[in-house]
Amino acid sequence: MSVSRVVDLPVLPCASSANMGIVLAITGYMILVRFLRYRRKASIEAPFKDGKRPLSSMTTEEAFRITTQLQELEFPYAFAKARQLALLKAGGIPTMSKLFAVTGQNTRRNAGKRSVDTEIILRETQSQPRDSERYARALARMNYLHARYRRAGKITDPDLLHTLGDGLAEILNVIGREEWRKLTDVEKCALGVFHKNLGEDMEIPYDPLPSCHEGWNDGLHFAQELRAWTVRYEEDVAKPTATNDQYVRVYVDSAVSSLPGFLRTTLRKTLGADLDDVMRESLCLETPGLILVLFLALIREIRILFLRYLAFPRLASQAIKPVHEFPNPDTHLYNFDRKGLQPWYMKPTFWSKWSPGAVLVKVFGGKPPGSCGDRFHPQGYDLMTIGPETQRGKGIEEMKSDMEVIRARSVATCPFSQSNGSVGGL
Repeated sequence: MSVSRVVDLPVLPCASSANMGIVLAITGYMILVRFLRYRRKASIEAPFKDGKRPLSSMTTEEAFRITTQLQELEFPYAFAKARQLALLKAGGIPTMSKLFAVTGQNTRRNAGKRSVDTEIILRETQSQPRDSERYARALARMNYLHARYRRAGKITDPDLLHTLGDGLAEILNVIGREEWRKLTDVEKCALGVFHKNLGEDMEIPYDPLPSCHEGWNDGLHFAQELRAWTVRYEEDVAKPTATNDQYVRVYVDSAVSSLPGFLRTTLRKTLGADLDDVMRESLCLETPGLILVLFLALIREIRILFLRYLAFPRLASQAIKPVHEFPNPDTHLYNFDRKGLQPWYMKPTFWSKWSPGAVLVKVFGGKPPGSCGDRFHPQGYDLMTIGPETQRGKGIEEMKSDMEVIRARSVATCPFSQSNGSVGGL
């Protein structure tokens, strides 16, 4: 008697097919992100790739276009953070923190406005073409506000060169430490061209830099020298002082005074984690502990991996503008987006008062736009008058004269086509 045997044929589980489809979809998505993510980098490098053109031939206009792409599309977070760190580190130079104290700008009442005014001027200079009216106004206002202190020797040329260099150094530092890709030599060259032009328009002598007399090869060479000099200058002069400590307590502690004590301490340590030992000690900030350092490193790496492999690049229509492109049609002044708990120059609208972010600011003690009448200038700011209230409306004629000089300098299109001298603007 024969026994029939039934052999079951293996069947591919549906779950395996689904899993394979998910894997292929994720892989394809990541490949597409990788392709799109690096297109802008390739486009920026293309004119100088494989020796087509030397970096020394980069024009001011090209440098501006590259810097704008980096600031508004590639690394807006890094540029914003670099500005904040550079402004903070200014208080770590004893001569600067002493000046802030004796001028009355380092008080709880004045510190918020001074911080916003300074950032607005920096954003205007970083986001406008060198031959534009807004750039000339911002530079002329900055120069006027510095002029009397420079004449009195309270702001020294090395201090201003450090301020210029720190703005550049922090952009390089933050991008190198926290962004999804590194800067190329072409991009560093563009930043060097921009900062050399900015220093000239601020009339900063470049004599302390090693190549100031024979000239620099290109913007990359200038950026490297300026960054190296800035670090050495901090090592030489940045020391903890009472005015440095006061600077941080006013600009940092008072801005978050409504938070619980342990959160204020954590914030100070978080700021310290972004600084080297020299500047952290000079600013009298606490050293972050191992757990906080590891936590911050984990958050940083998660962000880097997400942007590099999962996030599509920002479209031109999604550009993060450092300042408003157009003035308020009602006041013909420029409004500003909130920087802290005080609504300086913010236009009162339903969204600016009741958006989720605005409500969160209220929870932490922030004031809504339009509160306190005209105290926070909701009409907007005018680059010809921005600054301390004691200087409002002053210096107009001096600024107009300076603007003519700045416009004349903007005619020079290729700052490194020839080796040039040591004094900015001369």
